[in-house]
Amino acid sequence: MKIPFSFLPVQPDSAFPDRSEIKRPIVALHLTAGDRSVIFFAVVDSGADLCVFPASVAADLGIDIPNRSCSLFSGSNDANQLAYFEELQATILPMEAPNIDPNQEPLTFPLYAGFCDTLEHVGMGLLGQEGFFSRFKISFATMVAFAYLVMVAYDKPVRAYLRSKR
Repeated sequence: MKIPFSFLPVQPDSAFPDRSEIKRPIVALHLTAGDRSVIFFAVVDSGADLCVFPASVAADLGIDIPNRSCSLFSGSNDANQLAYFEELQATILPMEAPNIDPNQEPLTFPLYAGFCDTLEHVGMGLLGQEGFFSRFKISFATMVAFAYLVMVAYDKPVRAYLRSKR
């Protein structure tokens, strides 16, 4: 699947006075938990260890948090953040853009994702190493603003696979 980068506006600063936008590989996801679903956006983030979304997405999916499946993680500021995890079904939806085949098939996979209050201000989820990069071969073509995804580990849940490697 070919994914276009999104161009997000930013304010120029003294380090980058000519910059007015940044490129991010953002996907549209159809997330399902039980009989509820939501469409939400997420950044394909190679620097994120886990897949996490704002807590409001859990509420939209009818997922009760807090729950017993919690984990602490930290971001670039090293402050601990608490996420509550649940098994979901995720589908990457094709996005319209120049030079992308409009007939691309959606990619559906199980996703063990966390939900936390600290991502509310971001307005997007993060698709990280465990559960996303561990499931796809991903190539970034930043110069032409595309990412390419090929599913490679779709036959068993990632958590079970990782446990078996310990």
